[in-house]
Amino acid sequence: MRSIQSFCSAIFKQSLTSALIGLSLILGSGISGGNASSENLTIGSTSELVNDQTCDGTGGILAYAETKDYALYICSDPKDISQPRYYRSVNKNGTPGVKLNARTYNPNQGSYFEFRNGDYVYLLQIPSENIKNPQLVVEFPDGSGYEQKISRFLMNGEARSPISNK
Repeated sequence: MRSIQSFCSAIFKQSLTSALIGLSLILGSGISGGNASSENLTIGSTSELVNDQTCDGTGGILAYAETKDYALYICSDPKDISQPRYYRSVNKNGTPGVKLNARTYNPNQGSYFEFRNGDYVYLLQIPSENIKNPQLVVEFPDGSGYEQKISRFLMNGEARSPISNK
């Protein structure tokens, strides 16, 4: 019984953390005139991407992140614009990026968006009090992978919880 209570308590804390992260991003961007900043990390709102068409055909851009090599988009579900559904990467070197669809939602995620492409896993960490220097993490089928620091993170206030397609 105690383990069930502990489990439920952990889920509640993660859900609450997700809600607070979204709220802090919205409030933080409004207070600072559009951009909040933390050690080389610029935080703002997806409203900065007014003419961007990367998520056309979806419900719109829920989150956007930049690393040195990639522009990363989390696009929403057209049936529920508050739910993340698609992952799009744009390679800054001009080569084609990755386009992934989530198969299931995991409302218990709270600190990152997760997408799978076969045995490859793409994790996009969400800036928070606990994650001050978020990263893009790509895990390869053989267990190796790489990480890139996120330098800019934009979030839409409609976002709920990140997703997983385990």
